[in-house]
Amino acid sequence: MLVFSKVFVGNLHLIKRPVSVAISCWFLIFGSLSSLVSAYLGRDDPAMLAWMARSAISAEAQYAMLFASLGITLVAALAMLQRQRGARTVYLVWGVIDIALSLATVPLKMSVLPGVLTFVVICAFLFSPKSNAWFSPRKAANDACMTPA
Repeated sequence: MLVFSKVFVGNLHLIKRPVSVAISCWFLIFGSLSSLVSAYLGRDDPAMLAWMARSAISAEAQYAMLFASLGITLVAALAMLQRQRGARTVYLVWGVIDIALSLATVPLKMSVLPGVLTFVVICAFLFSPKSNAWFSPRKAANDACMTPA
């Protein structure tokens, strides 16, 4: 067991974070922060409130959902940068829930399409084979130990 842990720790440092994961996470971080600032500064905008009034739920509930969604995305992105494997699942599950809620409440369904496409591309990067190897260091270390030299 001691030999395995040394091999595991040694191989853990050989796997570098894929560029696609870094770009995706930083995109989510900056996007979440800029959206938080934008939503906070535009919370009393009459045009925004009029657009939100056309939805099936109140503007206050929409703002609560927006801030919760951006907070979850921000925390998940920061956790993914620190190699927390569960953060990918949190981002995926919450993204699907968020898209379903958006499709159920937004009057203009086509406005959801850019977010859905961005979500699909980011998930493709986060669940690519290189990303899977980086998020699962034990499996990658075992594979590296099992390959003949």
